Amino acid sequence: MSALSFPNYLMAVLSLGQALLITVFTQYLVYFKTSIPLSWIVLVDIVVFGNTILGFILLRKSLVVEEQDNLIRQQARHIQDLEEMIRNIRAQRHDFISHLQAVYGMLQMGKLESAREYLAEVTGDIRILTQTLKLKSPEVAALVQQKAALAANRNISFGLVIETDLSKLTVRPHNLNRILGNLLDNAMEAVMFLATKDRYVRLEIREDEQSYILSVGNSGPGIREDLREKIFEPGFSTKGENRGLGLAIVREIVQQHGGKIRVSSPPTIFTVTLPKAGAEQ
Repeated sequence: MSALSFPNYLMAVLSLGQALLITVFTQYLVYFKTSIPLSWIVLVDIVVFGNTILGFILLRKSLVVEEQDNLIRQQARHIQDLEEMIRNIRAQRHDFISHLQAVYGMLQMGKLESAREYLAEVTGDIRILTQTLKLKSPEVAALVQQKAALAANRNISFGLVIETDLSKLTVRPHNLNRILGNLLDNAMEAVMFLATKDRYVRLEIREDEQSYILSVGNSGPGIREDLREKIFEPGFSTKGENRGLGLAIVREIVQQHGGKIRVSSPPTIFTVTLPKAGAEQ
């Protein structure tokens, strides 16, 4: 069940407060032996406690409705991510003929090297799409596709290796996307000042018997050894003011789910280990 929202929390406090107040008041009347008939006191107690019970019943129903609303929103996001994947697949199919025509034209003109480079780029896009389709989570697959497209727009080579479907992951897709999104964004920022030919980001998603291993590496400058723990502290950043929350958020999510995160450098590689469902902690 989800955590109490403010209206539900207020309802619970009022119900408990009402019961506590009438209990104290009743004890006061009994202690000072007031002239109010005992039957009236009992009747008031019954009414108030009945109202309290009714309040908790309404609170329970409200929580159920709230949980259903959350489920509906999650399903809506799930559908949006599926639609995004379908659009990407359709776009790939639509562009395929155009790519073939372009390669054929370059071959006709004898531009073999240009055709080779063009094919390498096209097959790279297809490979990324094929890799992400292995994942059971369309939300995560859609995020990886979007980050790969962003890397292409920034002239960053994007390496991708996916050797698992993440079917036993205990982290919700939303939180896993926060982990991957922050790590990939940081990796792309780290290589942007390099020459185009030197920009490289790599994502690996693997597994062993107990855990899933997510690795995000980049070809940017290394991280000094004395900073490798500080970079996970909230507010710490080498990129200026009002920065430095991304890695702190990543570590918090990872630790909340019983995982670990470490960084090695150079080359800079962030490795997140998350336990599988049912694995021994």
